[in-house]
Amino acid sequence: MHWEVIADNFDFLMKGLVTTFKLAFLSIIGSLVLGTLLGITRYLRIPFFSLAAAAYIEFVRSIPLILFIFFIHFGFLPYILGAQSSFFASSCLTLVIFTSAYVAEIIRGGLDSIEKEHIDAAVSLGLSKLQRLRYIILPIAVQRMMPAIVSQFIALIKDTSLASTIGLIELTRSGEIIYERTYHEFEVLVFIAFVYFLVCFSLSRLSRLLEARHYIVSDSREALC
Repeated sequence: MHWEVIADNFDFLMKGLVTTFKLAFLSIIGSLVLGTLLGITRYLRIPFFSLAAAAYIEFVRSIPLILFIFFIHFGFLPYILGAQSSFFASSCLTLVIFTSAYVAEIIRGGLDSIEKEHIDAAVSLGLSKLQRLRYIILPIAVQRMMPAIVSQFIALIKDTSLASTIGLIELTRSGEIIYERTYHEFEVLVFIAFVYFLVCFSLSRLSRLLEARHYIVSDSREALC
């Protein structure tokens, strides 16, 4: 074993990890905003807009992510901008477009899961459709959607590795550069896998803690009532 290759190239690997974090963070924010808008649009069944949102979601979910990356970087953005875009911008846009379709379905499913009794109670209070969505439906739905949304964002973090296919030097590409130069594939790949595991497992545990805390607070409020 030649684990010193990790120590010798640690700074370079961490630079790639920072790029991975930046890409994942911006993609998570963008896909959450766009996915929420698409999911609510489908839930409200707004004429034309709901149909357009459904078509967008079904189309995106039917295409492999790696194909989207190539299309956005080598086809769509050069056609729109008239020049090649940066690896980072292409990767970020692709992940936002791709992940938002899955987030939208999670949002729509969460909203559709609300029991009719809650909606009827809101109607009896004279709340409008948007008020019911804001004050009654969304707060309950968010609790139910949280595990699925976190799982989707964990998948997004792992999907950032596909940005290496167009040349972005994130964590995976950093490792490739190192083992192509040193021929120590095993050590480098094990280290990269461990870093991904550490990040994704930490997010998963944090999600479970927040979910458990939410249930405790909800139970306490019900007990007080």
